[in-house]
Amino acid sequence: MLYQIHFEEELPADALRRHLQQDYGIAPDAVYVGRIEDRTADDPRPVAMFTPPDEDEGFGWILTGDTELADATGRNERDLAVSLARTFGVRALVDDGSIYPDRWLLVSVDGSSGRVVTDEDAAADGDLRVVHALEPISGEPQLAVVPPPEWARG
Repeated sequence: MLYQIHFEEELPADALRRHLQQDYGIAPDAVYVGRIEDRTADDPRPVAMFTPPDEDEGFGWILTGDTELADATGRNERDLAVSLARTFGVRALVDDGSIYPDRWLLVSVDGSSGRVVTDEDAAADGDLRVVHALEPISGEPQLAVVPPPEWARG
């Protein structure tokens, strides 16, 4: 997967489809909304999938996509997350590219972003909970900033 954007809250499915169609030319029926296991084997392959959480998980709504979504949007994962966070007023998490499984890039509703640490124990259960930021994020002034130790920077 090229894209795996975790949203803090549900985005209205029709509004998401409309946005993807208007801004990127993705047909509404090419955006599957629902659980993967509910799709039938003969369904056409979607350009993007928007999957609800299993339970009441933090950042449990996930937009996934592959090369078709990359080609349609012309944006990388972070930039697409910024666009959607601003449009829908919801925070998002994307992989920060590090080797640390508890580090993510938090995208605020204003589009600002920065690296954060999530609760490892909750994440093991699929629940992404932001513990603190590793750097200041202008759209998240309430979030405590705890820089990583010198040996873990990079």
